[in-house]
Amino acid sequence: MNALFNWLEASWINELMLGYPWSWPIFETLHFVGLCLLLGALLIMDLRLLGFERSISLKTVHQLMPVAIVGFAINLITGLGFFLAVPRMYAYNWGFQAKMALVLLAGLNFLVYYWKVEPVLVRNGPNAPLAPLARIVGAVSLLSWYGVLCFGRLLPYLGSSGG
Repeated sequence: MNALFNWLEASWINELMLGYPWSWPIFETLHFVGLCLLLGALLIMDLRLLGFERSISLKTVHQLMPVAIVGFAINLITGLGFFLAVPRMYAYNWGFQAKMALVLLAGLNFLVYYWKVEPVLVRNGPNAPLAPLARIVGAVSLLSWYGVLCFGRLLPYLGSSGG
């Protein structure tokens, strides 16, 4: 693991992130913008899956998916920049590990939505009652993404698990 960390710390990304005084703040700002896009879109979609605001059609709410995907892509790129700049700090931080576990859970939950829930929603139409699985997917999404938000914000305060 040390060899990988040494290589990452000698990379051009490390130099980009730590060698220029404005790199980290710019990445932080972009990460926040991505977070707003992702969580803003998901909040509306997930609340609709939970049964709130049934007057808004699922098709309309589904049009927010590209916004969430763009937000996730921005966060993925900037998050990789942070990790690759100081890999040891993140790799051994239990808060970061929890955050990544929740991102993985959210990703698996999205696959359940995409493969199991969305086809039923499309087939049943916008005013059909929601299946229990749709509600579960919405709840898991909300809990996991807002957990990601909380652990991400608390990373500087949670400390390392070793290393």
